[in-house]
Amino acid sequence: MTPDQHIAWLFENTAWIESLTVSQLEVAVPCCPGWTVENVVNHLSFGVGLAYPLGVASSPAASADKVFSAIKRPAENPSGEAALEAFATNMRRCIKMFSAADPQAPCWTYAGPGTASFWFRRAAIETALHKVDIEDALADSQSLLSSERTAEAIRETVDFTLPLAAKIAGQPAGSLVVFSPELNVKVKLGEESERVMVSGAGQDVLLALWGRNRDRVAVTGNQEIAADWLSLIERAFAGRADFS
Repeated sequence: MTPDQHIAWLFENTAWIESLTVSQLEVAVPCCPGWTVENVVNHLSFGVGLAYPLGVASSPAASADKVFSAIKRPAENPSGEAALEAFATNMRRCIKMFSAADPQAPCWTYAGPGTASFWFRRAAIETALHKVDIEDALADSQSLLSSERTAEAIRETVDFTLPLAAKIAGQPAGSLVVFSPELNVKVKLGEESERVMVSGAGQDVLLALWGRNRDRVAVTGNQEIAADWLSLIERAFAGRADFS
């Protein structure tokens, strides 16, 4: 996918979240234990809407502490209508900055020196995943990502998110094979000879890799090793961006 396509995807996700009502903000989100929809909205508002533009504007030699210490967030998290207004303001400003930025501009990223397009892609995928979380909480029919978007999100998860999570939380034993015949995707993480495989429909595989809806995928091999891989992202990042 191109940087423009990532920005368009981000715009679609944020427009849907902006359409939420105040009463819906009070609903608990099972995929994010302890959070309500309002917590998820604030998490995206400050963790993406304010933080990711700082990544775009950073120097390639910057650090996470240096970039994210510059986030100007309110003393108290907004609630109700104010939370939705803050989300709209922050995300629209973010999208405007992304649209004006050179996708190839060098900057710091979670993966080290990179380009601004990293943040476009990351923002699109993070908002897409949390949109599905909110849909699940509201007992709404989950949006079905296109094959192109699902494959893009799986690639980012395998190439970037899981390796970063392994550096933070520790490399799981064994290796993981991710397989979705629907998307013609088959990739392997880790070099150990003992393998576990997670397979199924594309979006189900994506959500399972992020610790959601694991019962919708087939898991073969050592179940303890598989559970270690499928909980890796949650263990690595829990509380690291708690804008709740």
